[in-house]
Amino acid sequence: MLALGRLNSIKYGLREIMTHYEVDEAIARTIIASVIAKGSRISITSAADYVKEQEKAGVISPAIAEEICMVLDQHSKLR
Repeated sequence: MLALGRLNSIKYGLREIMTHYEVDEAIARTIIASVIAKGSRISITSAADYVKEQEKAGVISPAIAEEICMVLDQHSKLR
């Protein structure tokens, strides 16, 4: 699960990745919202799987997917 106490830090990290790689704003918002929702409600694995699906669909590049997964790992907590 995502550590929601650090939600602003998570959003900032994801937003920085999207702006660095110049991802379209609409796509970036959708991916960030989905990653946070899946990571906080289901699991980090589910969020990472979603990111990999988006990579396979060609929505984001492998570099973006890798960095998003790193942010997820950094902000996860065990329950």
